[in-house]
Amino acid sequence: MSTFRSNRDGRVTAARGLLVAFALALAAGGAYAEPDLDVDAQVRARQEVSHKSFDSDAATQCFMDLRTRLSVGAKLEHNTKIFVQLQDSRRLGGMDAFGQDQSGALNDGHNVDVHQAYLAVDELWGDGPGLQLGRFELNLGNQRVFGAVGWHNVGRVWEGASAVLDRDGFEARGFWLKRLELNDPVVNRDFDIYGLNTRLKNSGAEIFVFLEKDADRMDGAVDTGIDALSRLNLGAYYGRKFEALDIILNAVYQSGKQRVTDGATFAEEDLAAYLVTFEAGYALDDDGKTRLAAGIDLSSGDADPADDTCKAYDNLYYTGHKFRGFMDYFLGSGDAGLMDLMLRARTPIAHGWLLKVDLHSFSTAEDYAGTAGATKSLGTEVDVTVATKRIEGVALTAGASAFMPSEDWRGPDADTAFWFYTMFTAGF
Repeated sequence: MSTFRSNRDGRVTAARGLLVAFALALAAGGAYAEPDLDVDAQVRARQEVSHKSFDSDAATQCFMDLRTRLSVGAKLEHNTKIFVQLQDSRRLGGMDAFGQDQSGALNDGHNVDVHQAYLAVDELWGDGPGLQLGRFELNLGNQRVFGAVGWHNVGRVWEGASAVLDRDGFEARGFWLKRLELNDPVVNRDFDIYGLNTRLKNSGAEIFVFLEKDADRMDGAVDTGIDALSRLNLGAYYGRKFEALDIILNAVYQSGKQRVTDGATFAEEDLAAYLVTFEAGYALDDDGKTRLAAGIDLSSGDADPADDTCKAYDNLYYTGHKFRGFMDYFLGSGDAGLMDLMLRARTPIAHGWLLKVDLHSFSTAEDYAGTAGATKSLGTEVDVTVATKRIEGVALTAGASAFMPSEDWRGPDADTAFWFYTMFTAGF
């Protein structure tokens, strides 16, 4: 048996055993404290038909992803909580970790992992701050900066610690996230994130600052003497509803330094980039289900990549599929940045059925080299979504999207790209 397989088997066995051990530990501790157990499960199946290549002669992909989650939470006494969530994420009919068929074969996919596992203390002392330690999701604001990417078949989680001070007018959350722990005994090569997010409860505003510190000075076997990244992110989120009108705003400024190389030497490059998003919506009925909205999502670009300052915004750790169109062409902005002008509409079409239509016009913030010279044009996307919970016990969402690329971006012979999906979600 290969070392890879042996290690993988060990991780899978540990993941499966953790939930069992957790339940046994709670049962064994029942004589001292009877925990308040909360068990949740969710199964989500999503069928996708994808033709995103802009070439009508290319093959159309058709596949289904399955995500299964099992969660156990326990409240011990009045102050301490434990949460464990196991997850299996797979593409039906795909191959397992060892390159073998996982469907119709006499083997399993070895695909179970610990998605979240943490302990949380509500108050470390008196009415002091709370503490969270372990592996957990992190969502801030409307997830334009930090998000768990719930659409994804795996989702984003962090490992580290978070402290929360909750008061009547505000909630302050400090966090230390370990993006990478190399534990090098000679030189610090870890990637850490240190942050503070303050939510002002009565205003709908959040203010945050966080530092990304990648202390790895090594490039292969070469000690460059320069850290890979030291980036400070300062920003704010504002989301509020005024009767029929609602407003959503994000603003982020990035500064600091990053290591760059020309292949022979290494140097530090300054960072100076920004993100601004704004959306205003208006409800046409009393319950807010019929809504019209318009907005902009602007990430700065770098007009002169050859100078010593990078002005291209890094999209960080946001929930990408939620923004910039459902076809996910522009999860990253690139050196030229990105501007997304959008129109949105939603309305009930029958009892328990909701229709949503989004229109996106994409261009870059700075010129890029298109097929016919310098340009900013990219194309237009239309997303249509239908959602219902009329099927008892199941949430159904279905969507169809089309992207019409500009000739500058994809050339005069590019075809319209299409994407369809149907998603069933059930749980308790």
